[in-house]
Amino acid sequence: MTLPAGWEGPEHNFLGLDEPWCHPNHAGVYVLPAPYEHTSSYIQGSDRGPSAIIEASCQVEFYDEQLDCEPFREWGGIATASPLDLNGKVDKAAVEAIEAFVAPHVGTGRFLLTLTGEHTGALGAIRAHATHYPNLCVVQIDAHGDLRDAYQGNPYSHASVMARVVDDGHRLVQVGIRSISPEEIERIKKNERITTFFAARLLDPSGPYEGKAFRWIPEVVATCCGPVYLTFDCDGLDASIVPALGTPEPGGLGWYDTLNLITALANGPGIVGMDVSEIAPIDGFVAPQFSVARLIYRMLGRIRAGRRVH
Repeated sequence: MTLPAGWEGPEHNFLGLDEPWCHPNHAGVYVLPAPYEHTSSYIQGSDRGPSAIIEASCQVEFYDEQLDCEPFREWGGIATASPLDLNGKVDKAAVEAIEAFVAPHVGTGRFLLTLTGEHTGALGAIRAHATHYPNLCVVQIDAHGDLRDAYQGNPYSHASVMARVVDDGHRLVQVGIRSISPEEIERIKKNERITTFFAARLLDPSGPYEGKAFRWIPEVVATCCGPVYLTFDCDGLDASIVPALGTPEPGGLGWYDTLNLITALANGPGIVGMDVSEIAPIDGFVAPQFSVARLIYRMLGRIRAGRRVH
């Protein structure tokens, strides 16, 4: 088989897969790179995140020792689209372009993973999925609330993306939040569609859960009504795992807690789509993007296993 135009071969695809495992006619997962950055307010470079993750993924071991399988085979392969060229589009126009990039693949039976730069890019992917899943529940793993109505005068700022999701009428479950403004707290208090699990409550050994995931993960899952769309800002992880971030924050989720949460969501309400954002690569330091690539692959394995439960 020859790859059709718009799809990447082993040199530039996720995991460096050969045909037929990277062919879009064969694969059960589509990786859709949409490298958008315009409003990053601290460290620049998140638009280089998707390509860095894909490059690092070629060093990821295929076998998952916890699942005792090679997840890419379980999916029938993973195909990677050529990166979206936004041609200078920003804000609303960029969100609409990303939505148009993702939308044709929603409802085709493939699982879609959108790789974007700043978190604003996730809005396009979420809106594309919402057309097929009107009762979508958005689960946000993140250090920041992203619920400002506008930031620096821009309603399409990375600090406002979840405000737009809520404005669209979706249920929002936030996990790992540890940096937030009074405006955002008021929005959380007043909007019954938002449930926020602050990192201190979940992870502090002196807190109500004693830092034990088996205590808090069921509560997170119980708040999810409808199929889950996972929007994963890399700063939701503790910065010791992924320090290459646009807006780093200490005190985030750990590796195994994150995987256990994904497993519970996949086995419970089910995960129908996902995006990953906000890694800002540091030149000469590959560990952050490798960790994210490996985490993505592990999450895909658990999402696939969850489909067997359903």
